[in-house]
This record gives sequence, structure tokens and C-alpha cells, in this order.
Amino acid sequence: MRGTQDVSLQPLCIGICFSGALPRNLIHNVVPIHISVSIAEEYRPFTTPVMEALSLDGYPYSSSGSSISCEEAPVVNEIGHEQLSCDHVVYPDIPIPFLPLQHNFDPADSHHWSQLSEQIQRWLVTVPVDSQHWTWGRDAFWLAFVGACPDFPAGRWPRWDARIPLEGQFIEQWVGTGPATLGGDQTREGLLEQIWAEFCVHAMLFYPDPLVSVD
Repeated sequence: MRGTQDVSLQPLCIGICFSGALPRNLIHNVVPIHISVSIAEEYRPFTTPVMEALSLDGYPYSSSGSSISCEEAPVVNEIGHEQLSCDHVVYPDIPIPFLPLQHNFDPADSHHWSQLSEQIQRWLVTVPVDSQHWTWGRDAFWLAFVGACPDFPAGRWPRWDARIPLEGQFIEQWVGTGPATLGGDQTREGLLEQIWAEFCVHAMLFYPDPLVSVD
């Protein structure tokens, strides 16, 4: 005879790790984190998820002094095998040779943007593709590329290294909507001014120092 007693759900322990390292200028005493947990609607009258947070003060550190990365903390999948769960690998400091920009860099001059995009491209193809520097550099490249060729994908533009995909929020929106991506002044001068503003904000994520050399 089948039992009619209610059953309880076993606790489910979920570990969340954060790959990469925050730029120093973004570090504050408190880093807000938003996590959402829900259960299927048919179960909601009977049970409610309860979340508890535990700070792992004793989490192991590597001998180099930086915190252990998610890649070093394996998880177990449903058939019991260990697998890695993070998309980016944490690498030691990767130099950014194209920053700071030359003191005479003129964001209103597409020729200067062209030179910058070439510098970023030469550097980017040497960076590990599973690093955050690569993703950041890819987006920086496309900002500089559009600065050099504001009519892209129309008009004439140079070929870029095939190892750099046409991916990233900015370039995908630009290819889809063109200058409307940035809004505001649609003149060439206005577009370059807005691209420069976007580039400055983007560069600060990994380069908080003055963006243009004072020499």
C-alpha cells in the first residue's frame, strides 16, 4: 500500500564563486550581490526557499597571495565526475602596452583611432582567450576600430585579424543599428566624441591611471 505521509525536500547546497580580480578603483567596503532562487509555481503553496549566507573567511589562498580562482575549486556533476565551472581563468598581471595613449592622441582624428586599433590588435592576439583581459581587449579593439571607420560596416574598412570575432555588446549593436547605438549627435565629429567617451569608461576597468600620457 502506498504511503500518504508528506515528504521534506533535502537541503541543496550551492557554491557560487567569482572568477577574475576587481580593478582597484571599483573596490568598495561592500560589493552588492543579487541572487534569485525560485521554485515551480505548483509547489509554492507548500514550501518556500530559505537562503542562508556564509562568509568563507577560511577560504584557501594561493602561495602568490592572490585568492584561489574558481578553476581551482572543482564541482561534482550529476554522474559524480569533477568538472570546472568558470568561464575565465585568472592570469597574473598582463601588461597593456598601448596604454597610456600618446600625449598627442586626438580622438577627433580617425587616423589616430586606426593606429590605436592596430596596436590593440597586435596585443590582443597574444593574450589568452580565456582571460578577462582578452574580453576587455576585444571590446576596446572594436571601439577603436569604429573610431577609425565610423561608417562600418558600410564604406571601406581594413581587414582585421580573423582571430578577433565580431562579438561584444558594443560592436553587435553597432552592426545592427549603426550610429544610433550611441544616440545623440550623429555627425562624424559627434560620433567620434561619443566613442571617445565610451572608450575612456571602458579603459578604466583595467587601466585606472591617466589614459593619455602627459609627456
